[in-house]
Amino acid sequence: MPTFKKPTMIRIMNSLSIDMIKIDKGTFIMGEGSSQKEVEIKEDFELGKYPITIAEYMHFAKDTKSHYPEWLEKGNEYNIETGSKDYYKKMNLTDNAPIIGISWHDATAYCEWLSQKTEQNYRLPTEAEWEYACRAESNTKWSFGDDESLLGDYAWYNKNSDGKTHLVGEKKPNKWNLYDMHGNVWEWCEDWHDKDKDRKVLRGGSWNFNGSGTRSSYRYRSYPTNGVNNVGFRLLRTLP
Repeated sequence: MPTFKKPTMIRIMNSLSIDMIKIDKGTFIMGEGSSQKEVEIKEDFELGKYPITIAEYMHFAKDTKSHYPEWLEKGNEYNIETGSKDYYKKMNLTDNAPIIGISWHDATAYCEWLSQKTEQNYRLPTEAEWEYACRAESNTKWSFGDDESLLGDYAWYNKNSDGKTHLVGEKKPNKWNLYDMHGNVWEWCEDWHDKDKDRKVLRGGSWNFNGSGTRSSYRYRSYPTNGVNNVGFRLLRTLP
């Protein structure tokens, strides 16, 4: 079992430094049951140690004066100060909480912006890359095994979240030292969910989903224009 270590990350509004974990290429069994297939990850890559935080994302939004999360977007009914709906008001909207209320298009725009700023190649992970990293060499329901009674040690989900998002890195990481791969917020992936190409893949489960929805193989979906209070994203960086 991995040893839990409270993250020592520093999140400041003008920082471009993202905590990344190197993931070595390899093969794994993707999916569950009849949908299982062997998949090869052909190149090493780096994946964010945590989901992108509010502080990290807001540096981008303020620098570009665009792509604000809908809870800060002027005129939006979900704006936490002027909006008529309280969709985000219970959420944790502090610096080290995961960004929420952003669409797939917002997430990819952030990747493009950061790539230009750093002269490195950032993007969203593919669904296969995401599951490979989440599993971290496991072939069980969750990265830590099949015992759902242990899920609360690794994930914020509907049984322990108190109906809101939580700071990243508060639960145990998987074997490869990736935090919040189960629960807290769904994470946008690069892929379309199905052949209709109208919704993008979400992975990982969230604060308001049941334990089964946080499984390593569980697939969910949303329209790429949607901003939701339980969806964020994690960065992938390709290596030279």
